[in-house]
Amino acid sequence: MSDDSGEMAAAAYNLGLPHPPGYPFFNLIGHWVTWVPLGSIAFRLNCFSALLTLISLFLTLATIRRLNDFFEKTDEGISFDFLLMALGLVFVSFRGVFTQSLTAKGCVYTLTLLFMSVAIWLYLFHLKNPDDKRPLTAVWFLWGTGLANHWQTMVLWIPFLLVWSFQMGRLWKPRTVLLAASFVLMGISPYLYLPLRARLNCEPCWGYPINLSLFYWVVSRQLVAGVEHWVQGVPFYMESAKEMGRALFLDWIPGFAVLSLGGLALLWKQNRKVFWGLAALGTPIFFGIFAVHEEYNTYLLPAYLVSLAGLLVLFGFVAIKSFLENLAVPKAIPLLIGVFGLLAAEQLFGVFQLEDKSRYTLAEDFGTNAMKDLPLGAILLADGDHYVMPIWYSHFAQGKRPDLVFEPSVFLYHGWGWKQLGDQSEDLKPLVNASNLFQDRLNALTQAAPRHPLFRSLGREFLGPALDKMPGVWVPRGLVYAWEPRMPSGSERLSQAFRGIGEERLRGLEADGTGAEMDPSSQQIYRYYAGQLSAWKQ
Repeated sequence: MSDDSGEMAAAAYNLGLPHPPGYPFFNLIGHWVTWVPLGSIAFRLNCFSALLTLISLFLTLATIRRLNDFFEKTDEGISFDFLLMALGLVFVSFRGVFTQSLTAKGCVYTLTLLFMSVAIWLYLFHLKNPDDKRPLTAVWFLWGTGLANHWQTMVLWIPFLLVWSFQMGRLWKPRTVLLAASFVLMGISPYLYLPLRARLNCEPCWGYPINLSLFYWVVSRQLVAGVEHWVQGVPFYMESAKEMGRALFLDWIPGFAVLSLGGLALLWKQNRKVFWGLAALGTPIFFGIFAVHEEYNTYLLPAYLVSLAGLLVLFGFVAIKSFLENLAVPKAIPLLIGVFGLLAAEQLFGVFQLEDKSRYTLAEDFGTNAMKDLPLGAILLADGDHYVMPIWYSHFAQGKRPDLVFEPSVFLYHGWGWKQLGDQSEDLKPLVNASNLFQDRLNALTQAAPRHPLFRSLGREFLGPALDKMPGVWVPRGLVYAWEPRMPSGSERLSQAFRGIGEERLRGLEADGTGAEMDPSSQQIYRYYAGQLSAWKQ
């Protein structure tokens, strides 16, 4: 797929370290999944993401049954069963959930959804059985495990955990605090995976966290330090509100978000204890997603909202139940549930059509063809996910092009990045270690030819100024730029341009006029092609 799935699949299969915060829990459990003899490695993890969603669906529907017990009228006839079926369709037809259920990267979000579903189920079970201490103990361990998966969401559970502990009267008892801390530490212990695997020079390896400072760099996501602010300008919040509104009102069955909000208000009237617990869980996550994210990653908000899907379905159930109980014509209940189910099925059908990527191969094809442009033993400094992710997958999961010296450009900002580059070929180590100066190291790579001819990707966001200062010239060559000591003759360049056009490198640059939504990967790849055309003209 065109997201980070290639990287995540490669890291899970090869027991490497994907981008910060490292996702150690995903890597460990994902590695087991990659050994299931079913299709390709990527397909196994895609299926795992779908399985996590189905388990979350099962738990959400079981939680609805438990929540139903908290109300005065708890009849569970055939109409209730059909309502559960309709709500199940609503759950999986949320476009964010459906989309993340198809990809390896989606496992990160569907795992968080699963942790949320388990926590809510345990919470309601504990309210019904207050003398049973196991649910509260289990949720502390669950929280620690979730922190080892996607701590950015899980840290927002703290109000929920405190409210739950306060409701059970066990908030400040020393034995309870000690027990909870022990289970949290056990839960987050997968983070030990990061330094242990890095010390073994695993690949891929973001950050090389073999000491405390590098470990902190990875886990705290210093890679994006300075781009996620606690306080932003008005335009930022307007854009966040616009995207979250679009996701809630257009990616769900029409009107369901309003229904869920009404259900939350009704829960306040009907059961304050349950209201405070669930509100303490959902509200910080919702506003955390709204207020704290990278400004240019607004399009990822629907993915971040996946963890709240089960909670919204629960609130929607409260609203529907209240409406049906107060219906003047009880005989109309089956009809109304049927109509609701049909609307949910229609939404699911529409989402399936939008997200059907069974014939989508652009991201993988782009990475594969970029490698085909490279001679034996080439060095490729790659800029952009559309090179890095598919090539990592081809390298580590499929074993292709073991001769290639491949390094993401952003890694070279760090000493560990240069170490990784040198480790890929013994004859590169003297060149890399000859100087500690960034520009000198980069210039030294030109001396590795002809055994290691030097190439860079079409994108140059990270190394642009440094590349311009290097001796020699960068010449367009297919899907990469080749370093040459001199500029080729005009006839050579013209011949290369015609060859590129003949291979249809530029198709798709014009809008197709269908109004179809283009994914970010396709947009970026077309921008690469446009930039390459400009270079040819120069």
